[in-house]
Amino acid sequence: MKGCTYCVEGECEQKLLNAIKAAPSLVQPGKVRAFNVIQDVLSKSHLYSIKEGLVVFAFDSDVPETSHLKQNMDMVKRICPAKAVKLVFLVQVMNLEDELVRATNIKRIAELTSSKSDKDFKTDFIALKDCRSTLDRHGFDVRKMWTQTVPDPFGFVEQGRTDVILHES
Repeated sequence: MKGCTYCVEGECEQKLLNAIKAAPSLVQPGKVRAFNVIQDVLSKSHLYSIKEGLVVFAFDSDVPETSHLKQNMDMVKRICPAKAVKLVFLVQVMNLEDELVRATNIKRIAELTSSKSDKDFKTDFIALKDCRSTLDRHGFDVRKMWTQTVPDPFGFVEQGRTDVILHES
């Protein structure tokens, strides 16, 4: 499939996706856009710009609100060419920090960035100069990301499709 559009919850997810699609790429190349599909509705103009490829929604599942997510899914199906666009979900169970702990050799999220506390993690992660080398240094394995069973409110999305976005070496 040509092209990949990542709609990720925030700056940390944007930093992560940009790092893991850097050479050597672990995931499909594409545009990463910080856009919370749980809180906001995609614009029609943005959807009309997607011609083919993958549309990836990455979001936390710690807040069981799904109305905007369902609306965004419906809009992708209605507006994007049905045969040329595939919608993929990367559900973070419960949040990005939990996913990163599972996908690395750390016990607490603050260890990844040498943060003073877990509260400081997001600021420190966004400020990383070389995020990819930090992830690599902590044994990051993208195949361990986004694989947990989603909480019941999100049971209508297909989780565990990391294989769809993995970069073919």
